[in-house]
Amino acid sequence: MRSPWMSSSYQKMPGLRRITRNVDGHLFTILLNEEIGSWMVFDEADIKRYDNDELNELEMEALYMRALALDDQGELVTYDFPQPEEFPSVVVVNITTTCNLRCKYCFADCGPVKGEYMTEDVMRRLIEQMFEMPTPLVTFELQGGEPLCYVDGMRRFIEISESLKDKYGKRVQYRTVTNCTLIDDKFIELAKKYDIKVGVSLDGPKQMTDQLRVRADGTGAFDDIMAGIGRLKAGGLEVDGAVCTVGQHNCMFPKEVVDFFAENGISFKPRPANKLGRELENNTTTKKGEWAECYRQMYYRSKEVGVENFSIHIFEENVYTPIRDYICMRYPCGAAREVISVNPNGDVFPCDGFKGEQSFVMGNILQETLKQMLSKDWVVKLKSRTAKDIPACSKCMFRSMCCSCCYSAFGEFGTVYREDPSCADRKQIFLFLFDEWIRQNVLNN
Repeated sequence: MRSPWMSSSYQKMPGLRRITRNVDGHLFTILLNEEIGSWMVFDEADIKRYDNDELNELEMEALYMRALALDDQGELVTYDFPQPEEFPSVVVVNITTTCNLRCKYCFADCGPVKGEYMTEDVMRRLIEQMFEMPTPLVTFELQGGEPLCYVDGMRRFIEISESLKDKYGKRVQYRTVTNCTLIDDKFIELAKKYDIKVGVSLDGPKQMTDQLRVRADGTGAFDDIMAGIGRLKAGGLEVDGAVCTVGQHNCMFPKEVVDFFAENGISFKPRPANKLGRELENNTTTKKGEWAECYRQMYYRSKEVGVENFSIHIFEENVYTPIRDYICMRYPCGAAREVISVNPNGDVFPCDGFKGEQSFVMGNILQETLKQMLSKDWVVKLKSRTAKDIPACSKCMFRSMCCSCCYSAFGEFGTVYREDPSCADRKQIFLFLFDEWIRQNVLNN
């Protein structure tokens, strides 16, 4: 049987990676195109047929459509995937470096004694520069420090943005990520007026969160966080997801963490603590193998109780689909492409993770234009960073499904041109998701 619209003959593609998996006592072989991350599963009988050139034309066509076989001219199928942006549409606005907490893994090292607040001239210049970017939608994510230490500044920033957006023909949306301890009526009014999406930093139940999310005196902030979430809900707002930092305080209790977010009706994104700021001193993040095992257990429990776990979505999308659009898990990453970060004094960074690292200042918004900063040689090089630039990544079979976090690599190794510190765990997660696909789509059918 032949397809009427495709080539009538196909050839094996050389250089495919073979991955052998034993899933619940059954042997499978995965053929993987490492260059684009496409793959197909064969059972023992079918891989023998493949090796003996016994697949029929429709089976070979299926391989061809997944870039795992060549056509009769020896050519590979081409895909017109969306390309990463060249100009940022998201800016992390560090409205202040002041924070009422002193979390032990904070990569920005913000705290109660910082005391920097963004001035109106920086606000206006930043907004105008972002509105000159060739992107129809601009997202301002108001952060800090703790942004709610400067609600008046948040309000003024948004007022300036609203007054200018029509002049530039832009659509604008606003987000914030808060520790949720300072929620009051003034902030709730502001968030409702301008439809500010409110995310929260929260690591699970009290006994876990209180270990690392602490005040300056070392006491835990969990009760204040939950009280703030209660005030948000009472004011008619919902938490638009939680960032759940995974480390020694909670990685051994994945079920309890998932159940906590499910019981409170909060979607969450678990991720290992990043290697910068106070984390370099306190060493709170996961050890080798712990993140992968935590992910695995959270995977099952999240699906069982029906809570949205964004890390499941991110990894599944990268393994199961060609649409790898999460900017921190694909090459080139979003640093200075989709996102930039701006400190209160106007210093601009290629990524929010670098906002405490002076060696990564692209320029100052009061002295240079964003376009000038984005065209600097070292910034262009960073924007173009791919797996080929990183020795370990260039040889990894998962290089098309993954990306080394540039600021975590910098924190761990002193250079952005190294693999992600959680590299070994990510490989385990990718293999786990292969196995899960086989269970759900082969063994359970």
